Amino acid sequence: MADKIQVPPHSDEAENCILGSLLIDKDAISSCAEFLRPEHFYKTPNKLIYQAILDLYQDREPIDIVTVKEELKKAQGLTKAGGSAYLTQLVNSVPTSAHVEQYANIVKNNYTKRELISAAARISESSFDETQEAAQALDKAEALIFGLSQKHLRQAFIPIKEALAESFDRLDELHKTAGGLRGVATGFKDLDNTLAGMQASNLLILAARPGTGKTALALNIAQYVSVKDKKPVGFFSLEMSKEELVDRLLVSQADIDAWRLKTGKLDENDFSKLSDAMGVMAESTLFIDDTPALSVLEMRTKARRLMSENGLSLIIVDYLQLASSIRQRDNRVQEVSEISQGLKNLARELKVPVLAISQLSRAVESRGGVKRPQLSDLRECLVGETLVLRADTGQRCTLESLYHSKEKVSLLAMNNVGKIVSAKAEKVTYSGKKDVFRLTSRSGREIIASGNHPFLTPDDGWIALENLKPKDLISVPEKLPYNLDDKVSFNKARLLGYLVSDGSYKKHRACGFTNADLIVANDAMRIAEKEFGVVSRTDDHNNACNIEFVSIFKNGYGKPGGNNLINWLKEIGIHGQGTANKRVPDVIFQSSNKVVSEFLKGLFTGDGTIVHRKSGRWEVKYSSKNKDLIKDVFHLLLRFGISSSMRQGRKGVFEIFTLEINDRDNIGSFVNNINFIGKKSVRASICGKEVSEKGTNPRGNLFPISTTTMVANLKNEAGLSWRDLGYRCQNKRMSRLYLKKVAEKLSDKKLKMLSESDLYWEEIKSIEPIGKENTYDICVPAHHNFIANDILVHNSGAIEQDADVVMFLYREDDEDLENINLEIAKHRNGPLRRIHLRFRGDRIKFYSAERRREEEKK
Repeated sequence: MADKIQVPPHSDEAENCILGSLLIDKDAISSCAEFLRPEHFYKTPNKLIYQAILDLYQDREPIDIVTVKEELKKAQGLTKAGGSAYLTQLVNSVPTSAHVEQYANIVKNNYTKRELISAAARISESSFDETQEAAQALDKAEALIFGLSQKHLRQAFIPIKEALAESFDRLDELHKTAGGLRGVATGFKDLDNTLAGMQASNLLILAARPGTGKTALALNIAQYVSVKDKKPVGFFSLEMSKEELVDRLLVSQADIDAWRLKTGKLDENDFSKLSDAMGVMAESTLFIDDTPALSVLEMRTKARRLMSENGLSLIIVDYLQLASSIRQRDNRVQEVSEISQGLKNLARELKVPVLAISQLSRAVESRGGVKRPQLSDLRECLVGETLVLRADTGQRCTLESLYHSKEKVSLLAMNNVGKIVSAKAEKVTYSGKKDVFRLTSRSGREIIASGNHPFLTPDDGWIALENLKPKDLISVPEKLPYNLDDKVSFNKARLLGYLVSDGSYKKHRACGFTNADLIVANDAMRIAEKEFGVVSRTDDHNNACNIEFVSIFKNGYGKPGGNNLINWLKEIGIHGQGTANKRVPDVIFQSSNKVVSEFLKGLFTGDGTIVHRKSGRWEVKYSSKNKDLIKDVFHLLLRFGISSSMRQGRKGVFEIFTLEINDRDNIGSFVNNINFIGKKSVRASICGKEVSEKGTNPRGNLFPISTTTMVANLKNEAGLSWRDLGYRCQNKRMSRLYLKKVAEKLSDKKLKMLSESDLYWEEIKSIEPIGKENTYDICVPAHHNFIANDILVHNSGAIEQDADVVMFLYREDDEDLENINLEIAKHRNGPLRRIHLRFRGDRIKFYSAERRREEEKK
C-alpha cells in the first residue's frame, strides 16, 4: 500500500468562513485584525483577499463584496484571487459572522503548526551539519521554537507603515506619562535623565578597576528595578555566589551595617529591619543565576526561559570577562570580543537592555594624576605610523592616514584556520596619547603598541604586550597572499629596481645608474630606450659603467617635452629621493607578484650580493643606509614566502642596515622566484643546485615545543613509535615539512591545519618603553585581528565598539572611599555626562547627589 501523502495542516472551511464573515459584516474585521495576518492563510487567493480587506480597513473604507472586488482590481489581483465568482462563493458559505474570532484562531493555529513543521525541518538539517557544534545546533533549535512560542516570527523586512504605527503608539504613551522615562529606570535621577532610562535592545557597559563598586552599583540598579518598579530582572553573577549577593541585597534594603550582618552581631532593631527587608525582597521580581563561567549561549537559553515564564525587563551580567565561549578558543581576547557581540545580540533578540560589568586593565592605575578611565582603556592601541596592509590594492597605509581619510578598507587578517585572508575593517578611532612600547622580533620586525595590545602566542593565545617578555614566541605571517594586476611592465619594474639600488634621480640632476657588470648595464640601457625613448651616455670609471639617461636626438639636440623617464619617476612619486630616503614606490606594492619579482631582481642585481661562506653556507644580502627601504624589501619578500632578517651595523660614521637571507629553504625560494642577472646569476645557479641537492633545512620556520608534545601524545594514543612516523624526536621544535608528514600519518585535523597555516612563530628580541605617543585603533569584526608592520596583531576594543553606552566608575582620590564619579563616556544616542555619587561601604549602597543632600540635612 502506498504511503499516505501528508498535507501541511490547514482548514479550507475555516479560511472560507472567516473571509465570508468579513464580507457580510463590515465590523467583523475588528475581532481579528489585531492578530491575523495575510501570511497565516494557506491558500494564495485567500491571502490576497484578506490583504485587500486589511487595506480597506486601514483606509476606513466599508468592507463588502463590491469594495473588496474593486480593491483587488486596483492591485491587479482579482484574477489570482479567484475572480468575482469566488467572492460570491465565500459570501454564500457562511450564514453569520458571530464566530469570526474562532475561525481566525483555527487559521492562526494551523499556520503555527506549519511553521513548527518548517522549524523542525531546519532543526533536522542543522543537526546533520557536522561542521557545527552541538551547543550551537541546540541554540538555533531553541531560538526557532522560542520565536514561535513568543509570536515573534522573523521576517526579512517589515513594511515601514507597521514600524511607524508602533513608533506612534510608543510616542503617544510617552506623551501621556508627561516626561516619564522611555527606558528602564536605574533609580539614580541624574543617570536616568541622561540616558532616558536603560533602553530596550541596548548593551550598556559599566567598567572600572577592582574594588571600585561595580557589583554594588549593578545590584543597586537591579534592586530598584525589581523592588520599586516591580519589573523582572535577570542577574547573572559569574563572580559572586547567590549567598553573597543576597547578603548584600539585605544590607542595602534593610539599611543595616554590613559588617554586623557578616559577623552575626545584630541587635533587635537590626533583626526587625532585616525581617522587613526579607519580606520586601521576597516579593521582588529579581532572579539570580550564580553558575560560574556561563557562555552567552547558556545565558540566552536561560533568559529566554525566564522571559517566557515571568517576563523580563533587564539583564545584568557580572562580569563580562568571566563569561566563557562555546568555541573554546585558545584565544581569550577573541573570546571576550565574541562574548561582547553575543551580549549585544542577546539585547536585540529579547528587546531588553543588557547591563554588562567589565573590568579595566592596569593601564588606568599606571596613569599619572587622577586615574580617570578613558574609552581607550577598552581598546588596544597602535601608533599612527603603524602600517596596515590593504588586501584590495596591496598598499601599506598608516593608521593615521586611514583615520583622516575616514575610508573603510579591506585589510589582511588571519581566519579561524590560520590562513591570511581579506577582511573588512571598520573606522579608525583616535585613542589619545598613551604610554607605548616598541616590540622588536628576532628578524627585526618592529611595532609600537600600548601595553594592553594583544599578540598571538602558540600556547596561551592572545597575550597583552605588558605580559610578554624577550624569547616569547609571537605569530607573524609566513607568506602574504595577494591577487593583483600588473600596474607596470616587467621591464619598467626591473629598471626601477636598478635605479632604487644603485641609481640616481635627485632633483636638478641627471638620472643615472652605475654597475660594474656590462650585462646589467646593457639591460638597463635597453629598457630605458625601449620604454622611454631616452639615450644613454656612458662613462667607464673605477671599473664600473656609469650611465646617464638623457632625452636627445641623435644629433645631440634635446627633445621637446623633457625626459620621459624622469617624468615617469615624478608620476610614481619617487623623483628627488636620495640615498638616505629612497623607498619602494607604491606602484610596485600595488602590482602582481611577477612585477614585484622583476623589481627585486633589478634591486638585488644592482646592489645586492650572493656569497658562499667557508662553512659551506650561502647568503643573499642587501644593504642600505635607509632602514625604511630595507623594511620595504623585507615586506616584498614575504609575497613569495621568503623569510629574511634585518640587522643594524656601522660603516665609518654611517649606520648601515642589512637584509639577510641565509637558510637553504629561503635561499632556494629566492633563486627560483627572483634570482639575479649577469655574473651574480651564475653564482645563484650554483647556489640553487647545491641547495636542491642538500635538501631542506628550515632553521627559522619551526613550530613551538608544545606542537612536538602534541604530536608525541597523539603518537602514543595511536600506539605508534617515532620510527613509524619517520621522525626522530629530540624534544626540539618541529619544522613545517615534518609536521605535514606527521599530520598525514596520524590523520589529525588540528595538526594538518597547523602545518598548512600561513603563520610563522618568531621570538621576541626586545620590548622597550618609548614614552607617550598619539595612538589609534581599528576594528576588524570578522576575524578580530589584522597584519600590521608584518606582525599579526589583535583588532581594537570590541567591547567599546559593541556597546551603546559605556560608563566608568572611578575615584578622583584613592583615599576618599565615599566620593565616586560615574562617567558616561559613550552614549550612542544622547549626551555624555559625569555624575557624582556617594558610596556607603557599611551599607554597600550608592546614593545620588540629591539623596546625599537629604542625608546631610538629617
